[in-house]
Amino acid sequence: MNSNDIYNQFRGYSDEEFLEILCRAETEPVINDVFMPGFPSKEFQRGTVGSSGAETLRNEGWQFTRLIKHYATRLNRSIDESTKILDFGIGWGRMIRFFFHEIPSESIFGIDVDPKMISICNETLHTGNYSITTPRPPTDFSDNSFDIIFAYSVFSHLHYDVAEDWIIEFSRILKKGGVLITTTEGLHFLDNCENLKRNPDEQISVWHKQIANCFDSIEEVREKYKHGEFIYAPTGGGETRDKSFYGEAVIPEAYIKEVFGKHLLLRDFFEDLDRCSQAVFVMQKEH
Repeated sequence: MNSNDIYNQFRGYSDEEFLEILCRAETEPVINDVFMPGFPSKEFQRGTVGSSGAETLRNEGWQFTRLIKHYATRLNRSIDESTKILDFGIGWGRMIRFFFHEIPSESIFGIDVDPKMISICNETLHTGNYSITTPRPPTDFSDNSFDIIFAYSVFSHLHYDVAEDWIIEFSRILKKGGVLITTTEGLHFLDNCENLKRNPDEQISVWHKQIANCFDSIEEVREKYKHGEFIYAPTGGGETRDKSFYGEAVIPEAYIKEVFGKHLLLRDFFEDLDRCSQAVFVMQKEH
């Protein structure tokens, strides 16, 4: 198998057409004689992202990758055969696959702290380059390597020191003018925590029980958020995500401007559930 089979076969397809191909791949592992990006078990998918297969691609996957492409265009980083991208915290690869018809295999990268996730990507995606990373930087990537770095639901979990360390690392490995698109939890997350705390019957998962009790006083936390403080609860998240760096994080725009803004330029911040299920912030390396 040629690692660029998917790219060569589908590079003329529109994003909408390729979405349909990706969704078909849930039940058709080979399309047009090409091995398509696969999926881990439905149980594993639901356990990690809350949905599976075409459903997760059409919803969160499509929604977030549309934002990536929107900001890439807006900030003059067009996505084409010359673009080099990194998916930070790639998971099982639900986001990165949306770029397989536009970018050759040698320019697609993904990293994650979880060896199981990287094994799944290497076994199922059939294109790109995926490797394990440590919870804290540095990475092995060279300076000025990437045009675009994106991270979905990663900075919503990182301790503030670790989060800033990664922003510093991204400022090193992004090319001049390179763009970072990522998410964090916002005020709606605090509303969810409060609602779950008040309504134990709605705590239908381990994660629900965890976030219902991760903050003693939601009102105090809201006040801290309004004053630009980084909100963090050290909950941990399994074998590869211990409490030293992983929990629940809510990062206000003011903090991003003041702290992360020392390393990258903040280009946008918004919290709009119609556009993304988490708050989004976009940063860029100076030209």
